[in-house]
Amino acid sequence: MLARVLVIAALLFGVVAAPASAARGGGCAARFPEVDWLRLDTPVDVYAAGVPEGHARRYEREISGAVDQITEIFGSVDATVCLFDPASGFDRSRFVSGSSRVHAILLLDDGVLVLSTERVGLTGSAAAFGLAHLAMWQSSDGAGFPEPQASTIAQYFRSEVRRRAALDHAEAKSANFFGPEVVTRWSAGLQTDPLVWDPSSGQSAVTLGPTGPAVTAASPASTHMADLVRFGIEREGYGFITDPDPGVWADLEAQWRSALTIEIMGTEQPTTTWRWGLGIAIGIVVVAAIAATLGFVSKYRGRRRAQTPDPIPGFFE
Repeated sequence: MLARVLVIAALLFGVVAAPASAARGGGCAARFPEVDWLRLDTPVDVYAAGVPEGHARRYEREISGAVDQITEIFGSVDATVCLFDPASGFDRSRFVSGSSRVHAILLLDDGVLVLSTERVGLTGSAAAFGLAHLAMWQSSDGAGFPEPQASTIAQYFRSEVRRRAALDHAEAKSANFFGPEVVTRWSAGLQTDPLVWDPSSGQSAVTLGPTGPAVTAASPASTHMADLVRFGIEREGYGFITDPDPGVWADLEAQWRSALTIEIMGTEQPTTTWRWGLGIAIGIVVVAAIAATLGFVSKYRGRRRAQTPDPIPGFFE
């Protein structure tokens, strides 16, 4: 009798414990049951697997702050975020093939963001980047925002987490100095599902070329464009962020680049005369190097070798 009671109790415990475990891990446990998930204290559903407690508290602060900013502009974002430590046993192979490893993947239709925490300092900003993309996707009812507009907006939220405002502005001035005539194709594409990127890439923003920021989320050319969003907020308020009209962004970019040119050059007209000066300077250096080389060669080629004295008689005998 006692044995039967124990068996029934064990079965009842198993029935209750399984749903409790699934509830504790939420959507992450249902999708990725090979690891244990812990719910973090955030406005959206965020779960962590194998993440140290100190890191988890940092992610809570960074993600909560990002969500507050995103929802202030887009109204809401419905998301499940799964943060996994590479040593947790999470199976990355479901997302990749060959030797590639997943660092960050956003399943837009499902509202699921999966992030590796191998770069602790970039995890919170990567979550902000992904959640901003998701908010745009959901606010457009799955139609998607134009690219690179969407990634530029997402870079702004990523930058806010990392407090890069001053650095973004400095990089924007540098990029604009070398390419003030750049015109971005603000309707080059649309958001793609799924969105896969490496949060550790795209930290530098100085690039040359006629096309402006690239369409992909990992593009290094997109990083400093957060400065454009800040410029737009100062001029237009937050409303322009939710406007997918490429014309609005093209006009704003022209004003932004003009302001950067004035800040750097003191004039609104972009100048390219520095290129002639740079070319002349390089030419002078090259000519001087060639002259020095020829002088060195002629000096030692014309020098006669000193006469070797006769050996001491009997020394080699």
